[in-house]
This record gives sequence, structure tokens and C-alpha cells, in this order.
Amino acid sequence: MSENGFAEERIHVDRTAVSQLSAGLAEVDRSVVQQLTADTVNAGNSAFGIAKGATLELKQSAAGLVTGDYVRVDGSAVFLLLAPRVSGNVKALITVPAALALGAGIVLTRFALSTLKQRSHS
Repeated sequence: MSENGFAEERIHVDRTAVSQLSAGLAEVDRSVVQQLTADTVNAGNSAFGIAKGATLELKQSAAGLVTGDYVRVDGSAVFLLLAPRVSGNVKALITVPAALALGAGIVLTRFALSTLKQRSHS
């Protein structure tokens, strides 16, 4: 079963693939959602490309990008997590401090390589 999108105040999705989901309250179980935007998200055993909301609770789920005011994660994997308040057992591959450190490392490496290149041409 596949849906193209929703625009509801409250929606429950179970065993479904959805490209875009917008709701005030989204309850997602055993589903795949490409892009989710909701005030409150309660999800279990699901996968998300992008999940945005004020409050997100992910249980045994996976997501590419999660942004919110408060994110609670239980046994889930998140590639990039942008939230001021996070609780639970989260496995974030890239956090804001890690992204800043990675960016600084790239800038310093490029600077060092360009300096070495200029010295070798002199």
C-alpha cells in the first residue's frame, strides 16, 4: 500500500509507504516515510528520510535527518540529528559538534594542502 501524502490534524500510519506526511500529531508504526512534518511524532519500527517536528519520539527506527525542539530516541539510528534537547539511546552518526569538527578539519586540510602546493611551486 502506498500513499502520496496527507494533510491532517491527527493521523495514524501502519505498514505503509508514504512520500510526504504532514500532521499535527503523527503516529507511525512499521512504515517508511520519505518526508515527515508534524508538531508531535510518535514512531516505532519505522524509517524516515527527513523527520521534522516540535516533539519526536522514535523507537526502534531509523532516520536520515531529524530536526526538532525535543527528540527522544530509543534503540534507533539517526544519520544527522539537529535538536537542542535529546534523550534516550540514540546512535547519531553525525551530530552538530561532529559536523563542526568535520568542517573545521576540512578547512584546515585544504589550507595546509594549498600552502604545501604554493611552496612546491616556489
